[in-house]
Amino acid sequence: MHMMSLPHLREKKNATAFSLVEMLGVITVIAILAGLTLGGAGAVRRHGAVNQAKSEIAALEAACARYYADFNSYPSNTTVLPDSSFNPLSGYSTAGMVVFSNLLGSTRISAAPTGKRYFEPKPSMVSSDGSHFVDPWGYPYGYYSDGTNPPAIWSTAGQTNRTGTNRWITSWPAN
Repeated sequence: MHMMSLPHLREKKNATAFSLVEMLGVITVIAILAGLTLGGAGAVRRHGAVNQAKSEIAALEAACARYYADFNSYPSNTTVLPDSSFNPLSGYSTAGMVVFSNLLGSTRISAAPTGKRYFEPKPSMVSSDGSHFVDPWGYPYGYYSDGTNPPAIWSTAGQTNRTGTNRWITSWPAN
């Protein structure tokens, strides 16, 4: 009778299971794959935001060209040059308000409002207070024009200090 209990023991001995080392190995591989995926996702999001900003800057340039065709001048009265203020929340918003109101037909600095819209922004491109255009990072677009030359339009690409200017997205060619 003692032999009859042996097959029962053999069944338990042949049962398969994962060891602790195998489980840790699988968890490690999953963690590495998750890290690679999440790290790549951040780069993809940044790349997407850069492309969106380039597209929006090109659209603003085209709107300014349409404005120029009607008034023989670009929206002007801006004082902030690309290198004079590195805080896009303070200085850039004033210049952005001028171009915003002119392109949306709400006012011309030197004339009465025309009501003609030169640009139809996406809701995500308008600041929360509805006063200026914002880039994909939520900062106002920089804008400068003397009225006669094509405007300089730029995004700080989320940078708020001088060390990040090499990552700015601009309407002028990079050096």
